[in-house]
Amino acid sequence: MKMAAVNARPSRSASLIAVGALFVAAAVSAAGCGTTKTIGGKGRELVLAYDDSRSTGTVAFPSQTYESITRFELPAGEHRPLRLRLQAEAAGSLEITIYDSTPLETPGEAILSITRELDKQDLSDGRDGRWVVEDLMDAKPLKGVVWVGIRKSAGQPTLWSSAVSSGQCYIRNNDPNNLLGLLPTKRTPMVRLEVAP
Repeated sequence: MKMAAVNARPSRSASLIAVGALFVAAAVSAAGCGTTKTIGGKGRELVLAYDDSRSTGTVAFPSQTYESITRFELPAGEHRPLRLRLQAEAAGSLEITIYDSTPLETPGEAILSITRELDKQDLSDGRDGRWVVEDLMDAKPLKGVVWVGIRKSAGQPTLWSSAVSSGQCYIRNNDPNNLLGLLPTKRTPMVRLEVAP
């Protein structure tokens, strides 16, 4: 019985297809399929937060001069501000201010002020994971200690808070007839600052 010879050598077209497939696989791998564009040549982002992700109460604003303030200490070096996230419980208008820090570790000059309108679509029930996101990419780089102040400018907005006593959260009243300096609070507002090194 005569056996037919088997040609173990692939045809030229099969070789080209295999080489092409390897090239495509290498290109996809090098490009990092599913990656996001990096900022400033670095791919890291930091989220600074003191809450424990459990909304158990709210922060209300009795007047337009009453301000909830959270202190954030950034790692060494300058950081580009990216976003501020907050969890809103009731609608209204908020004035959000990022302050520099004074040598005495109190809120100093305003770096950036933003007015944010909260409507029904922005509100969270405290368990749905819904966060309001404010873009900060136009702000100047931050370094050292910064303070995020939030107060109402219209309506009756409230923010969710957690039961964590972080030692980084305060209230103050800027009413010239009833000034109140920084007072520590036993609750932590659901406010998170996102930056990139």
